[in-house]
Amino acid sequence: MNDITIPKGNHPTPLAVNTAFQELADAVSKLLREPLPTPPSHGVITSSDSPTSSREEILLDVQKLVTALMPEKPIFASFHDGMVHDPLGSGAYAFQGGLIQPLAEALVQDETMVACQKASSAHKEISGSSYLHPLPEDTFSNKMPTQPIVIHVGAQPNNSPHLGTLVVFCYAFWLARKLNDHMHSVTDQSTNKPPDVSVELDLVDTAPVSHLSIEIDGIQYQRSLRDVRDVLRRYVQDYYEVMGLLSSWANIPFTIKYQQDLFSHHTMPQVIHHLVKHHSVLGRQLSPQYGALGLRAACRVPECCLSEKHGQLNKYKYNDEMQRWTSNYEAEIIFQCPFHGPHTINTCDSSQLSRLEANAPARNLIRSMSHLLDVGTHHVRVTGSDYAGTYQEVFLYRPLAAWSTLTGLSAGRIPHILYAPLIVDWSGAKLSKSLYVQDGAYDSMKLLGGYGFTSYQELKKKHGGTSYETFKKLWREVEKWFAEPKKLFRMYSIEYLLLVLQESGDISTK
Repeated sequence: MNDITIPKGNHPTPLAVNTAFQELADAVSKLLREPLPTPPSHGVITSSDSPTSSREEILLDVQKLVTALMPEKPIFASFHDGMVHDPLGSGAYAFQGGLIQPLAEALVQDETMVACQKASSAHKEISGSSYLHPLPEDTFSNKMPTQPIVIHVGAQPNNSPHLGTLVVFCYAFWLARKLNDHMHSVTDQSTNKPPDVSVELDLVDTAPVSHLSIEIDGIQYQRSLRDVRDVLRRYVQDYYEVMGLLSSWANIPFTIKYQQDLFSHHTMPQVIHHLVKHHSVLGRQLSPQYGALGLRAACRVPECCLSEKHGQLNKYKYNDEMQRWTSNYEAEIIFQCPFHGPHTINTCDSSQLSRLEANAPARNLIRSMSHLLDVGTHHVRVTGSDYAGTYQEVFLYRPLAAWSTLTGLSAGRIPHILYAPLIVDWSGAKLSKSLYVQDGAYDSMKLLGGYGFTSYQELKKKHGGTSYETFKKLWREVEKWFAEPKKLFRMYSIEYLLLVLQESGDISTK
């Protein structure tokens, strides 16, 4: 397509619109004067059967007319052939047979690894020497895990979930459903009962309330959603409603938890102690921009609740002498309030730890370490594919490898993370929360019928009493991806999903 440069800020002029319309009319008239091509034997007219110059001219003139209609905020017309390609390659090639059995086998292997590590530790206590028990040859003879399985998804409840978030949630419930069905099929002929499978939504209620954030002396401070209850309540009900619908469709139970639940977990003193002990290295690793570990806690003064966003002023107290005479995992983090001074969290006090907050990279690492230490439950995370690749390699796997090497914990095991397809706009950029994009960024979607994609609330406004049916079409679309696993390893455009949910257009698959 040729680039069309339109000066923004102008108002439509009758002359511009008339000129564009006249050019289109002239092109159509020219096409009508041409003799009709003779249809080929196979019944399809191809570009080689007739001159295409008139058709190309019409398409270009359509683009000009569409743009001329709204020059102050132009709309650009684009065309496609309706063909949908799902090429093999990478994960699409490797998992042609599906994700479910490989995931089940990986969970079985985790249980075996934990058993081997316990046996090795017992051997060391008895004999005083280390012995690494190898994986038995029949590791996969039982293709079913024995411990409960929790499929995790997460979201910041500072907006109503948009299409990308809904896709992640649908993915998680279909994964849980398929995994549950697979394990029941394995045990149909035996007395073994498959483990429970559930979905858990982890709400990041420590996300900032944007209009209450302030900057003092170059340091940024925030107030979190959980400390501004009326803002938190504005959208949180949408998440309960969406999870309830998906749970009923999948016949899979769900729970919703908050950040205090994460930081109150019994593994947390051990995890936070490691971060405190290595805060200097981890700060540079997890926060290249600020070079500080992104831990924070709100000021205890109720009217204040400010926390220093990036942890630049934090102080950490840890020493071997202190550790020797107290708990193995005791340390302190001293936070700074710009108005009320320092306040402290002790890593061995669960009530204090529940006050802790973390930025995204630190939270990702903390959660993963906790899940790996919780060997009585399998934790599987589903997130958007924008977090795959470099993000996880730098902010998760490298710190985890160092932790495992230093402590001997979780040897040979890493988190189970599956990545849902990304939903992108015409340019390939992901559909973003309206909170993070400029005002009016998705105005064109109102005109083109896709504004319901920006949030679940807008979906309900647009479709009214049929919003559940529209949402269920998305649920059924994600089911098709699991039926053909190659469809799980690609991106989907807003335009494509709009056609799917409207059940309009003739989309051919190739």
